[in-house]
Amino acid sequence: MNRPQKLVAVAMALVPLLVQPATAEEGVDFFEQHIRPVLADSCYGCHSQADSTTEGELALDNRASVLRGGRGGAIIVPGKPDASRLLKAIEHSDAALQMPPGEKLPDEVIAAFREWIAMGAPDPRDGAAPELDTIASRAADHWAFQKPVRPEVPEDSTGWSRNDVDRLIVDKLSEAGLAPSPQASKRTLIERLYFDLVGLAPTQEQIEHFVADSDPEAYSKLVDRLLASPQFGERWARHWLDLARFADTKGYVFTEDRNFPHAYKYRDWVINALNDDMPINRFMMYQLAADLMGDSPDDQQHLAAQGYVTLGRRFVNNRPDIAADRIDVVFRGMMGLSVACARCHDHKYDPVSDEDYYALYGILESSREEQDDTYPLRLVDKDKPENVGVFIRGATHNRGPIVERGFPEFFSSFAPEVEAGSGRLELAEAIVHPENPLTARVFVNRVWGHLFGEQLVSTPSDFGLRCDAPRQQQVLDLLAVDLQSSGWSLKQLVRQLVMSSTYQQSSNPSDELLAADAENALWGRANRRRLDFESLRDRLLKVAGQLDTRVGGESENIVAGNGGSRRTLYAHIDRQNLPNVFRTFDFASPDAHSPERAHTLVPQQALFLMNGALAERVATALSSSTAGAASDRQRVEQLYQRILARQPTEGELELARQFIARQMPETLPPDEWSYGFGRIDAGYVQFEPLPHFMENRWQAKGNFPADQQFGYVSVSPTGGHPGQSPEMSSIRRWTAPREGTLVIEGELHRPEQQGDGVDGLIVSSHQGIVGQWTVEHGTQSTPVRLETVAPGEHIDFVVACRQNDAYDSYQWRATVTLETTGDRQTWHTEQGFHGPAAEPLDLWSQLAQVLLMSNEFLYVD
Repeated sequence: MNRPQKLVAVAMALVPLLVQPATAEEGVDFFEQHIRPVLADSCYGCHSQADSTTEGELALDNRASVLRGGRGGAIIVPGKPDASRLLKAIEHSDAALQMPPGEKLPDEVIAAFREWIAMGAPDPRDGAAPELDTIASRAADHWAFQKPVRPEVPEDSTGWSRNDVDRLIVDKLSEAGLAPSPQASKRTLIERLYFDLVGLAPTQEQIEHFVADSDPEAYSKLVDRLLASPQFGERWARHWLDLARFADTKGYVFTEDRNFPHAYKYRDWVINALNDDMPINRFMMYQLAADLMGDSPDDQQHLAAQGYVTLGRRFVNNRPDIAADRIDVVFRGMMGLSVACARCHDHKYDPVSDEDYYALYGILESSREEQDDTYPLRLVDKDKPENVGVFIRGATHNRGPIVERGFPEFFSSFAPEVEAGSGRLELAEAIVHPENPLTARVFVNRVWGHLFGEQLVSTPSDFGLRCDAPRQQQVLDLLAVDLQSSGWSLKQLVRQLVMSSTYQQSSNPSDELLAADAENALWGRANRRRLDFESLRDRLLKVAGQLDTRVGGESENIVAGNGGSRRTLYAHIDRQNLPNVFRTFDFASPDAHSPERAHTLVPQQALFLMNGALAERVATALSSSTAGAASDRQRVEQLYQRILARQPTEGELELARQFIARQMPETLPPDEWSYGFGRIDAGYVQFEPLPHFMENRWQAKGNFPADQQFGYVSVSPTGGHPGQSPEMSSIRRWTAPREGTLVIEGELHRPEQQGDGVDGLIVSSHQGIVGQWTVEHGTQSTPVRLETVAPGEHIDFVVACRQNDAYDSYQWRATVTLETTGDRQTWHTEQGFHGPAAEPLDLWSQLAQVLLMSNEFLYVD
């Protein structure tokens, strides 16, 4: 790619003074009277080395600095005012280059600068242009932008090391006066390997067999079995899908179908590719340019790989936003570089210009989308490629000069030129090029993080100038070089790491090690890790004997009905309506590339295991499956074996005996609130209960929105949504527990400006309509007072659509106060909201649930 260099040093000796003033002294006088005061008042604040402010890498402290220019090149051409960027900037003739920003200089000042440049820009300020701390200078020395070199590996006289990774780790520990932690127990190691490599827990039989196996190669053989398991591809595919912001739906796209056809086939492709140990460089290339990498039948199967680029959020089909998302997922996901930050201006921190961004934008703009009946949405080259102009400040209507398609200029030394076609193949080749310093480093850093719980580089998708070198950079570079020399084999990389003594350490450090390296930056111990959402849900299903282990296939709704039985990897991901359970357990957002998952501990996680339908279903299944035990002791033992894959201790047996000897709790009485839908007939409500409770919302069907009959009809803690006709009104019902005076205070709020509003009514089953309001947009107070209500009298909060049923989400927060002689009780619509009242679990199911909530079940170590 031959784009003009932005950083152009203009040597002062090569710049002639084409228009001389009458005398040199007159030229200096002109500068001192008309130019220097303006520079001091209007320019030095942002462009002075003395003030340590050199925005745009431009200093104006002396003549040499002025002639050198800044990041955008030379700013003056002595003797040629119209060719000088400085004059264009102060004239505000270019929307992309206006200085000073905001207020334009007076015309007489601009005229003085024109005359000064025409004179040859005389300037008495001598001295050399200072060396600036610029993005370019920092990038030239940045550790991550240097090609990784395999370090010299020191000897380990302790005998602890099993491979070169260990030798580097123990060398750094020794420098700090520390020693690594002892090896973990065999039981811990087999559980760690199973979760890390296949995402499932081993059975008690598998654990006991491994622990009893005296073969010195038992561990190595176990590693090889797990790497060869089809579940390996499932486990590691989920890690990659986080980066790919995979989802089954497009997000909000007006009235078009929100589902991506065949999206699951991209997931299947990733699983199969990883199970086949496809070289990672090839794996990445297919996801950018599978259509350009061959025409044989074998190559055709890889067309599904392009889902990495195409299955992102659609941004209401806004093309520039879609392109920005795709550039982001490619560069942050594969190279750890935030190129999309240059969409509106040069990158603030990294050597990426807006021209670089639009060179990549042109590659995508030269590709068109294609959807068929076989593959997910994919890209193919247009007949005629399209270079695009820079969008000034990101505005599509304000275009700068045309930029040729290609790779970011700073990294272009190894990037092939785009001579024909879209350039996607050349982009793929540049990303995995052996001279690319980032791709292998970024990939091995992610793999390390998945196996060790934390990455070597703590910003896994940002290896730019703000990323400090890790303390164990030698380990990172060794792994990056080894990955490439092994043919980019993921399985060989994983094997290299899990066979190390570093991986096999205990997570229980010595007091000395914990005090000296609390953050474990030197990797002197294993990190204790909690199960991620997928492993937790899969483990729950597995201990209940309900896990469907089929590999591949269409997505399953895991929050509808009984929650499904497929591995969580196959959960249907609705980008617009991601179920709360995913967010509760730190699932990666499908809206954008996700560098890593958060690790939170919040009450909702415990509540999922205490009150969730899946936890109840598993506990009940475990109770039923052990009911045939010959004695209570045997039944407790069976629960421990199924859930924790071990025998209980005598102390645990005694605690369990005491637990099941308790009295069963009584069923809670029904409360005053219920939730449904219906219509108003002759002033009274015809009420039908909403039968499904999902995502903290009562709704008509298992899927939401439901079919055309019910639409979005629902009731939530704060409000809800009516259906598509007044016959499908949303209803929140309160039932009076006793006689008294009723006072209702509340506000009905409709946030949307589109549509024609909603009708809100309060209806008594004895007294008919007692309050009625229409809210088109905004908030309406909804007070009602009834002097007498009878026990069992229903008070319905009804919300109906009007002529237009679109945009009718509403909020209706209210208090209901019942006043009787000497008593007063208040109910709140939001605080009183609840799901279905569940029957208490039997004592054996409760015991199973206690074990399912234990740290031993929820943590890897």
